[in-house]
Amino acid sequence: MKNGIATIVVLLVLAGVPSLVWVYQKFCRPLHYAARVIDITGVGAAGAWTLERVSGLNYWWKPFEPATIHLWRGEQVVLRFQSADVFHQFYAPALGLGPVDVDPGHTREIGFKAEKSGVFQYYCTSMCGNCHFYMQGWIVVTPAGEKPVSPRPITCSLCLPDADDPGDKDLAVQGEYLYRAMGCVTCHGIAGNGGVQNYNYIKETVPAHNQTAAKLFLTDEEDRRMFLARIRQEADPGDVNAWQDISRPRLVLDRFNAAVALIEQGKAAARLDMNGPDPPLHMPAWRNSLSRKQIHSIMAYFISLTEEIEEQEVSPEV
Repeated sequence: MKNGIATIVVLLVLAGVPSLVWVYQKFCRPLHYAARVIDITGVGAAGAWTLERVSGLNYWWKPFEPATIHLWRGEQVVLRFQSADVFHQFYAPALGLGPVDVDPGHTREIGFKAEKSGVFQYYCTSMCGNCHFYMQGWIVVTPAGEKPVSPRPITCSLCLPDADDPGDKDLAVQGEYLYRAMGCVTCHGIAGNGGVQNYNYIKETVPAHNQTAAKLFLTDEEDRRMFLARIRQEADPGDVNAWQDISRPRLVLDRFNAAVALIEQGKAAARLDMNGPDPPLHMPAWRNSLSRKQIHSIMAYFISLTEEIEEQEVSPEV
């Protein structure tokens, strides 16, 4: 009886091994190509796709350098993706790459031929942590015989020495910190200057915020000062009677509340070419990540930017 059971077990093992080998070859084993293989690892904690080797020993302390991927035009390569922590998505829409789902513990390989020259941006398009919006970089495709350009790396400002939370300081100062900490600066530009390209977006670039005061009809300096004072006092923006010391309070509050709602609810970026790829940059919904007071502080920062622009205009040497 025991010999019979042992024989059955051996036969099952012998039958199962080829199946396991097939599964490994089909789904687990990395593919082999007659091409250069580029290993790219997503590190959410550092806000970077990196070409550096990531391990359990260096993950916690090393500031991994964001990858600038250099290719020669006409070169066939294999992009091999791994995640060091959480789920990521690699997306380079201008090159038709992705979104590539990259799960921790798994390897994804994508064959790619660099057929057009230029500097193309890549992104992580899955929310993966505080540094998510900084998880961008460049693919540089250079014609043979030419010198490759070196675009500026995109690094997470949370890792800079001056990135400490200012706490309960002036509301606009807190708003500026949140603007950087939440990654808004990567889409809307330094000091809200905008100009950030959003591939296949109907407006081409992400909206700027350095003219928010004008959009709220707070064109008068005294109106801006009083409005910011009311925000600091946490006056109810739904009660127009509490804002009678500014011009056109109902119009201003309608615009202000609409902007706050947009930050809370988010908005998808519309395509320029309906048959083209999705724009990589969308306005996320912040209602679960930011309190109403924090959103008001960001709006206060936007309003204060108008004053900074005016000061620069009258002081060209600054």
